[in-house]
Parts: sequence; C-alpha cells; structure tokens
Amino acid sequence: MRIVEFFFDVGSPYSYIAATQLQRLKPLAEVRWRPVLVGGIFKATQNNPPISVPARAPYLIKDLQRLCAYYRIPFQMPGVFPANTLQAMRCLHAVEPDILDVTAMALFEAYWVENKNIADPAVLVDLMGQEIVLKTQTEAIKLALKDTTDEAVMRGAFGVPSFFLDEDMFFGEDRIFLLEHVLKNTA
Repeated sequence: MRIVEFFFDVGSPYSYIAATQLQRLKPLAEVRWRPVLVGGIFKATQNNPPISVPARAPYLIKDLQRLCAYYRIPFQMPGVFPANTLQAMRCLHAVEPDILDVTAMALFEAYWVENKNIADPAVLVDLMGQEIVLKTQTEAIKLALKDTTDEAVMRGAFGVPSFFLDEDMFFGEDRIFLLEHVLKNTA
C-alpha cells in the first residue's frame, strides 16, 4: 500500500478540515500523521500566516465557515487565535504512534469545535494527561518536533497542511481531491 504523509499543526484551521477528510484516502493509501510546528515552517520559509494579511483576515473566517458547512463538520472560530501550539504539538510527539491520529483529532476538536485554549497547560493536562504534558519538556520530544518541522521544510513545505506522496507535495486541504486522483491513477 502506498504511503501519504500528512504534515499538520492543530492550530491550523485548514489542517483541521483536512484531518476530517483523510478517510477518503484510506482505501488507497496508509496515511501517516506528521505533527509539525507551523510557526517554525513560516519562519524557515519567510512565509506569513494567512490571518496576518489584513485584507485576507475577514475572508479567511468566511472561507472556513463555508468549507465546514460544505463538509458538514462542526466549527467554531476559537476565542484565542492564533494559539501558540508548541506544547500541543510536542504532546503529539509524546503519544504512542498508534493513537496519534485519534489524539490529534481530540486536540483539533477541542480547539476548533469546543473553543478550548490549547495553549493553556491546564487545558492540555485535562486533554492529554499529566504524564504526556511532562514528557513535552524532555529533550527527545523537543528534538522530535523540531526534526519533523525541519524535515517538512527540507522537503518543500511552506505551510500546513502539506501532504507528501513519495516526494510529491500537495499543499492545502483543497488538494486532497488531487491526491486522491493521483493515488487512483498511478501505481
């Protein structure tokens, strides 16, 4: 079975939307969830968050609402946006790989549906447990997040969500249909 790598940050609304659509790829490929720090990607590539462009900010919120209505997924613009996701993304490196997707979805939903401030350590403890949050302070977990973020940049990512099929990158939740098409039509 082919492998699709899904580079994401739970603070990215488009990563949230993409994550809800990944089941479309399951019959065609194994999806590997790769947590990164989007702020690190932006810094390394001299990119800016879409919300930071004043003319784009009002449109962004409408776009997200329309997309979520289209996909029939719950959505609520969080009270704290953008959130500092450093600890949350480290938490995802601290969990067992076989529960990474479920754990990431729980964080996505906490932030994008339940309006929980995932930058708040107390919220993370409630969601992830004290043991996982404590692991985020270890050098191994810090390095794992940095390495995955650096890898995404080295492979061409300039934001999230970014998908890789072999070394071909597909950027944005709105490119899942192209990824699906390529998987159906190539060996």
